[in-house]
Amino acid sequence: MSSHPPTRVIGCLLDVSGSMRQTLETGQGDNRAVERLQAVLSAALKFARAEQQRETSTLVFVGLFGLDPSTGCPPVVDLCGAVDALVYDDDDANRSGHDLLIALANESNLTHITKHIRTKLTDQEALVLYAYLRRHPERKGEFSDAIPDESLMKGQTVATKVGGAARRSLGSLLGPVVGFAARAYSESTGVDVEDYVVKHSEAFRLARQMCDEWLNDFVVLVPRPVSQVVHLLQRLQGHRSEARNGNEDKDILLDLLRRHLYGRTPMREALSSSLEAFQQYPLTAQGGSIQQRVLLMVSDGVWTDDNPFSTAAELRNQQVDVATVFLTSNEKIPRRRLVDKARVSWSRGQRALFDMASRISCATHPVPVLASVGWEVPSSGECALYTTVCSISALEELCSLLSSARFGSADMLLDIVGRMNLDAYIDDQHVRTRRRPSDQDESPTCYAHAIAAVVHMALLRIVGREGGCPSIEEIREWILDNFPHNNKGRDVRKVLEVIPARYRPLRFQRVDEDGARQAVLRRRPVLATFDLSKEGWDAFAEHFENDETCTKVLTYGEMAPYRSLEPDETGHAVVMTGCDSFSLTFLASLI
Repeated sequence: MSSHPPTRVIGCLLDVSGSMRQTLETGQGDNRAVERLQAVLSAALKFARAEQQRETSTLVFVGLFGLDPSTGCPPVVDLCGAVDALVYDDDDANRSGHDLLIALANESNLTHITKHIRTKLTDQEALVLYAYLRRHPERKGEFSDAIPDESLMKGQTVATKVGGAARRSLGSLLGPVVGFAARAYSESTGVDVEDYVVKHSEAFRLARQMCDEWLNDFVVLVPRPVSQVVHLLQRLQGHRSEARNGNEDKDILLDLLRRHLYGRTPMREALSSSLEAFQQYPLTAQGGSIQQRVLLMVSDGVWTDDNPFSTAAELRNQQVDVATVFLTSNEKIPRRRLVDKARVSWSRGQRALFDMASRISCATHPVPVLASVGWEVPSSGECALYTTVCSISALEELCSLLSSARFGSADMLLDIVGRMNLDAYIDDQHVRTRRRPSDQDESPTCYAHAIAAVVHMALLRIVGREGGCPSIEEIREWILDNFPHNNKGRDVRKVLEVIPARYRPLRFQRVDEDGARQAVLRRRPVLATFDLSKEGWDAFAEHFENDETCTKVLTYGEMAPYRSLEPDETGHAVVMTGCDSFSLTFLASLI
């Protein structure tokens, strides 16, 4: 565990409500629901593992929402809290639920109920009951007092063996109602009255009530150290019931959750619980240590409680980055796509998740990484943290990409951890280059400055290149030596034609504005040229030489009066370094 204060809080909300049944089961029967849920949780595990590799001080919570309240379950559950209550790392780790509960009974001198613990409770129920009583020691006495006395239970056994007189004696001991029921049950079925009475005793009624109520202990979403979350989710994934009793090959906790799946969809309540969890850890601007807060919600976007949009907006206002994933079983829906606008063909759920998601620049992690491995990104330069996936495997791919883990199919062996780090390195180098525009001393050498910059940036993308990465100054000097300027500068295409041979393995391609936007969003350097009339150049120079306007966007409207004028014979070469919905950003050498 990290000794440093946490700097990131990440939350995951997983929708397991009734509207998700078809998606989670993907055409299978109910017996496959737990397996599908396990697959969704494995994506959360990958997400947490990768976060642990990047930042050990991160805090993480994982919540399930949409469980069925009619079974006694709360609508929102802290999954890691529930897992933590059921798994042990001490000598109890390999003991069955029956053994654990029997040991607890023995501590209270209730050894006579051993047989009934094994026969009346499943191993999973025994495990839950044991965990519940450990968390609520104040109820041990209530449970113990409700267990029938050993002598009475033995008397019941004798009564069933010696006949009617004894059964009448049993009836007087248990009271007229229970005695009559016991006599009738014994006479009609021949079953041991002890077995019947124990099964219908107050103790076993309490046991089942506690099994129904145990998840109510975990209604608060608790951010935990990422190392602990990884450990708990690993135990959840590998915690097989055969390790306890050698019978079924199902995960104990998931099997317990199975009967609680597919309730209504309290999306607003889940978001509110997440907001409360994030508010426990203030941002640095609020005097805390947290630099970033992220919420990932996987759902079909359908809710049954109050409108969730105001709560999602409050999360964003509290500087929580909200990422949403529309999970569907419809394989015809386009995937591997980030968008900036809602589509007319979308369902209500898709539009809802899109509207709740945060908007970010496409130059922000992890969008360039997604783009580099085939994801579609909008040329506007901005997108919502929303996407659609149509299968569990696609969800795992997305979570892996978002968390810098491995991704894709077996024939795509790219280490995304390295790719993300490289991407950050390239971005940092781009920032440094953008902050150091070179001075061309009023000579017409902008072509050399701009080409040197894009070549240098492109070479930075090649880690371990033989000969290293030459500086901008070295590249520029070579260009000027081989393509000296004249009064009109140089045609950049002539220079670019020789660059691939000089600086292997670089290549260049001519593109339109949309292609330039797509390239820069993928961290590919873009060289651009433009022409203006003399009047246009005067307006251009005035804008960037004025201290009040030099850091502002030069708008289309400001330059519109000069667009119809005949351009002069010289142009200007610049480096495109960014874009958004309304503008393009260029790096220019000083002129």
